[in-house]
Amino acid sequence: MLMVWLTCVVAFFILPFQLENRVMSLYGYLILFLFIGVFCFGAMMAARPQRQQPRRTDIVVDFRLADRLLIAAALIAIFASFMDTQGRNLFDLADAYKARSETAGALMSGGESASTIWFQLAFLTYPAGYVYLVREIAFRPRPVPWRIGIFGLLPVLMAALAMGGRSPLLYALVMMIYAFNLRKQLHPKAKPAARPAGLAVQRTMGHVRRPARRPFKLGAPGKAVIGVLGAVMFVYFMQVFLTRAEISGGVDAMFGVAGQSWGVNFNGPGSNTIFQLLGSEGAYLMFVSFWYLLQGLVMSNTLFTSYDGPMLYGVYGVDLISAVMRRLNGEFVANGYAHLGAINVYGFLPSAFGTLYVDLKFLGLIPCLIWGWLTGKVYGLVKLGRDPRWVLAVPFVVVGILFSIIGTPVGFSNGLITHLWLIGVLCTVNVRVRPVVAVAASPRRWF
Repeated sequence: MLMVWLTCVVAFFILPFQLENRVMSLYGYLILFLFIGVFCFGAMMAARPQRQQPRRTDIVVDFRLADRLLIAAALIAIFASFMDTQGRNLFDLADAYKARSETAGALMSGGESASTIWFQLAFLTYPAGYVYLVREIAFRPRPVPWRIGIFGLLPVLMAALAMGGRSPLLYALVMMIYAFNLRKQLHPKAKPAARPAGLAVQRTMGHVRRPARRPFKLGAPGKAVIGVLGAVMFVYFMQVFLTRAEISGGVDAMFGVAGQSWGVNFNGPGSNTIFQLLGSEGAYLMFVSFWYLLQGLVMSNTLFTSYDGPMLYGVYGVDLISAVMRRLNGEFVANGYAHLGAINVYGFLPSAFGTLYVDLKFLGLIPCLIWGWLTGKVYGLVKLGRDPRWVLAVPFVVVGILFSIIGTPVGFSNGLITHLWLIGVLCTVNVRVRPVVAVAASPRRWF
């Protein structure tokens, strides 16, 4: 957490961002450091830094029931997203931007959601795809590409097209990258065992030792597919930014909009060099890409310093709570968002700690402490090496910290539902001890 936020601060001040009509206060920085410190304190309460203990080799983790659950959710999400998008041009980014703007306007006024039952069903099921990506890529000895595509990526892709957003694709891409790195720890290369001298075939209790399976290795075709997926997602992100610029009158006009409406521009020291090297369009893409990731530093400072509205009790940070509250008390939602609009924060990414402050003020330090404690607990359980299923939670914990500069783990990219699916899988996984037999065993398999 400290490294993430230190990198965020350094990147913001190195790049030529220039604040306009915004002021970052020392008080805001101090409150930010308070929240980060409470998170770190909670993590240290749960576990101290320690070495990885040898993992137990007599443990078997059965994912069969969890797989059925995730596959069923993925199929429901695909069908529901397909039904929701009937009659719409999914690749018209201008229409998608218009629809998102209308949704944001309805949200700010506290109006009820106009989403269909199909959208709501997809909203509740597509996050299972994130969990399936990690399960299939990191845990299965030999991942099956078509399973990754259909049950992991397709539900997320369909949901992203239905919502017109980018965060589901970004979240899925980061999960895939982390899952491939994680499998190196779960499936290390087995060292070849020395054959006893004079024995052509080793036998134990009448059983012949079978040759070990060749370990799974991501070859050139697999790397090429991942590279293409990453490139397609990157192009999609850039096209979204360019489409929004065209709607506002072009790239040059968008810089003016950024200065007046966003309160930030890209004309600080060193900007001339960037414009000369990349041109106006390249500089704009660089500007909006980094602003998307770093704006939480500015917005959280503004919230800590200037927000004087009521506690929103999760309406600001959790999509599901917001949708429910808009039906129960739209006036309360509109009042809270009016205060956010008054300080020019509504519609921007406020970081995890800014979100907690709006929803609970300084009581937000309590869930921040719990978040840190749970993070440390998962770390400690994984380091003990006794129960391998906790490794499944590692990518979600780490990604939650990485994206804390954007929002909370339960808020960013439908995080609450994602973590509920994660908990459901952890509860349905069957962990048992492998019976000890006096045979020469094949290389250990957890999964």
